[in-house]
This record gives sequence, structure tokens and C-alpha cells, in this order.
Amino acid sequence: MNHTLLQAPALVENSIEVEELGTAYWVLSAMVLFTCLGGFVGNGLVVWLLGSQGQRSPFSVYILHLGVADLLFLLCMASKVILICFQLVNRSHTALDIVSRMKYFTYTASLSLLTAISMQRCLSVLFPVWYKCHQPKHLSAVVCALLWALSLLLNTVAMFLCSDFLARDELLCFRIDLVISILLMGVFTPLMAGSSLILCVGVQRSSTATHRRPTRVYVTVLVCILVFLAFALPLGICWFLISWLDLPQKTKTVFSLLARLFSSMSSSANPVIYFLVGRRKSRGLREPLGAVLRRALREEPELEGRETPTSTTVRV
Repeated sequence: MNHTLLQAPALVENSIEVEELGTAYWVLSAMVLFTCLGGFVGNGLVVWLLGSQGQRSPFSVYILHLGVADLLFLLCMASKVILICFQLVNRSHTALDIVSRMKYFTYTASLSLLTAISMQRCLSVLFPVWYKCHQPKHLSAVVCALLWALSLLLNTVAMFLCSDFLARDELLCFRIDLVISILLMGVFTPLMAGSSLILCVGVQRSSTATHRRPTRVYVTVLVCILVFLAFALPLGICWFLISWLDLPQKTKTVFSLLARLFSSMSSSANPVIYFLVGRRKSRGLREPLGAVLRRALREEPELEGRETPTSTTVRV
């Protein structure tokens, strides 16, 4: 076991490995940067549109925080790629350490928030009366604050125990890495997958019984989770495995590049999903983005393809 889980992705590709990969290295790095740029713009628009609203529904609070987490993750990812590609790590290895830890912090927050979103939608299907009438008013804000605090606590402790520029303790570093790994792969991911499966079955049964389309918000959540499971999770598991195996550094570098690309695509995809789910084909691209986002996050059912309430009455 040469590296712990959170140390392994932070390995810096040296010049020899870059030359061995050749053009593929630079092409993949450029794709990561362009993906981060597009995702940064998309998530920035979502955060701005939701943040500028005076009133927000409980669900849109989760989406706002998820947008912030993805925005920061993409910023950290792009910064890390730039530091490595331009060989700036030789001048400031501390900067790479900080950026890498910030990336893990925002990734942990993003995954936990997506899990909370899935579970919230699942509860709305299993206990609709409680969800509509008895749910605490500020529950979503409190949950988001707690998840941010948990992510910050775990990654701050890991930074102090695992960073080279601070007092390093290999045993404690291994333990905190293990705790974070179990939390991400053994708690959050199964909860997200299980609640999504329950949500999918519940929505399908409800739609069949009432002969109505599922509300757009359910489609939005399920597609976002499917994209995460398809793009971010498989490579995350694969990288988790090779971190514990004695593989050639070149192999680890390839997996690191692919992990960066697919995780960047996963964090950049949500704004695109909101637009595709919320848009109305009859209006094409002429509709304001705010109206499209409101429709994608709408919890009220639609009858015969029409919106039941007007856009001005719906909180975002």
C-alpha cells in the first residue's frame, strides 16, 4: 500500500510520464479545462438565478447549495490542472496541497448534498402529507449547513494530518482517509442509490395510478443522480481500488486524468439537465433562463402538458 486514498489523486505527473503519454496527456488536460469552464458558467448562472430570488422553496435551497459546491469543485479542478500542466508545482507544492484538499472538500459537500436531495424527494413520495404540511420550515437550510460543516471538518482534519507542509502522521492520516472513504462510498452513495430507486418506483406507481406525468422536479433529480452514478462513481471506485494496489505510476496518471475529466463532466452536467428538463419545445431558445429553471424545479404536477400555476406564483 503505497498511498492512502486521498493522497493518491494528488500525485504530480512528472515530465517523463507526460512525455510517455504524449499528446493524449495534453488533449485530456485541455478537455478538463474546457469542461470546467463550461460548467463554471452554467453553475454560476444557476447560483445567480436562485440566489437573486427573495423566496425559495425548500428544494431549491438544496439546488442552490449544490450549484455552489459544483462551482467551487470546478474552480479547484481547473486550478489543479493549470498548476500541474505549467509545472508551477515545483515552485509552490503548498499551493497544490491546498487546492487538492479544497477539491476533496467541495466534492464531499457535492456528494452529500446530492444524497440529501435524493432522500428529500424520496420522503416527499413516501410521506406526502408530512412533506407538505409538517416539514420544518428551515429544514433544508439546516441540513445544508450541517453537510457543509461535516465536509469542512473532515477535510480540515485530513489536511492537518496528511499534508507535507504540516505535522504529518501516517497512521492518523490513514485513519481519517479511511473514515472519509467509508462515509463517501459506504454511507452517502448507498443512501443516494437506494433512495433514488425508491423514488423511481414510487413516481412510476403514482403516475400510473393518477394517469399524470411525473412532475419535472422528479425527472430533474433522477437524471442528475443517474449522471453522477454513470460518470463520477465508477471512476471513483476504480481510483479507490488502484490507490491500494502497487501499479505503475503511468497507469495511475492515466486514471487520474480520466477521473478529472469525468468528475468535471459530472459537476458540469446539472445546469444542462435543468435546461433540458425545464424548457418548452414550442418556445425553443427564446424563453428566459429563469423561467426554464423554475419549471425544472417545479414540484406541482402538470395536466395535459400545461403548467398548473403561473410562473409568478411559484417559489424558486
